[in-house]
Amino acid sequence: MKKTFITGFILCFLGTFSSSLLAQDYKGFDLSTYYMPDIVRNQLGLSGSSNGSINNGVDDTNNSGIVGNINSSFNNYIITRKLVRNINAYLNLAGNTKTSDVFTTGLTSSSSNFNTYGGIGIDYHLFNSSKQFLSFGGNFNYAYNSSFLTNSDTLGQSDIGKGYNLGASIDLFVGAGLGRIENVTEAQQAVYLIDAFTKNNILNRDLTRDEIFNLAQEMSRTKNKRFLDARLHLMDEVSHIDSFFVSNNLIAKSDARYFTSLYDIWLYGDAFLRQSGQTIELKFSPYVSPNTSYSKNNQTINNISNSESSYEYLNTRYVLSLTYQYEKPVNQKWQESASVSLNGTLYNSTANEVYILTGDSISYKNTNQSASLTANYKLGFYPNTRTNLYAQISQQFSSRFYDSYIYNSYSQISAKISLISETNLEFGTYYYLSPQLRLSAALKLSNYYSVNNLIDNSQRNKYLNGNYSISLSYSFF
Repeated sequence: MKKTFITGFILCFLGTFSSSLLAQDYKGFDLSTYYMPDIVRNQLGLSGSSNGSINNGVDDTNNSGIVGNINSSFNNYIITRKLVRNINAYLNLAGNTKTSDVFTTGLTSSSSNFNTYGGIGIDYHLFNSSKQFLSFGGNFNYAYNSSFLTNSDTLGQSDIGKGYNLGASIDLFVGAGLGRIENVTEAQQAVYLIDAFTKNNILNRDLTRDEIFNLAQEMSRTKNKRFLDARLHLMDEVSHIDSFFVSNNLIAKSDARYFTSLYDIWLYGDAFLRQSGQTIELKFSPYVSPNTSYSKNNQTINNISNSESSYEYLNTRYVLSLTYQYEKPVNQKWQESASVSLNGTLYNSTANEVYILTGDSISYKNTNQSASLTANYKLGFYPNTRTNLYAQISQQFSSRFYDSYIYNSYSQISAKISLISETNLEFGTYYYLSPQLRLSAALKLSNYYSVNNLIDNSQRNKYLNGNYSISLSYSFF
């Protein structure tokens, strides 16, 4: 009985899959023929918060503290037939301070901490008429943290601790390739809207392929505008789309069904990214990341030994990669995504730690060379504007074939070839309860296998992992 039920379920699923996969788009309109118009988009986000507390006489102590942070982000996006450029920047500032007086011991403590991090990224793609392109850009990021702590007693003795950490990274790339991947989300949204109007008998006639294409481009242009007031923004967007249907004499009657359908598809119809096209690219990516830190502790209250040290670290990486990407909207409900990437990496890291009071130091240097091959395939199913289900399988092979390590004067070099194989299978879903409220769930299975030395087949490791996640998130607009 169970076997018959499972067999019937599988056949039913395959039948549904086949019929959906072979279904034609609205009036023969192919989503993969769409491309976005020339647009420039900007987005700026800013948030901040602060909190504090004062507690007097609680458990024979006086405590006070304050915490504050500021976050900001900016994104600029340009797309034309010859240029695709993306610039993004972010900045975070945060700090806190705290004081405490303990009456019973006469000990006064104060501490403060400040940290900031930020960065900017630039990505250029220059195209010719044959879809050959040059790409270049990179990311710069930094992080700084400082802390200060003091403890003092009634005898005038004090403990002082302070330190900081400063790190940065520069990740550049230059590449060349062939092909282009287009964002066809607005084309899918246009088809959703026309389908909704058709089901509610709102249209005077069927739209031509050119009209569907022009409607999708009008949607892309309309979303390009920016308003400080989200309500005025929504009103302007809906008014522009309404004008398109009215000016082309497509609406039989502007009743409640018309406007509720228009608002519903406008709010939900672009919830999921849809893309089309393929690219192959050869890219070289150099990366450098310096880091320095310092700490000092002077303790006299409990006669604990003092310490002072500095630490410097430098990480460099050079990657040469060949990547193929493929995106295909099979029809309105199904999306195929695939990628294959071959990478070669040269990695170096050096570190030096100095104990200032004693003059001792520790240093090390690590160098390794590796290669990897990664393949990924994803099938997405979009039954309606609010729901996305997907299944994804990926396979990665990586090998490290040279490794050297120097610790002070001790050197160790290994030419043993190691191999790692990792297979991942993932299922997931996204469901929008509202434009701001989203439910997501995922199940992932991973199979890991490694051999430390392929020559003598030693030190094998193999294990299977499984995990799941369920989340409910709300976005404030």
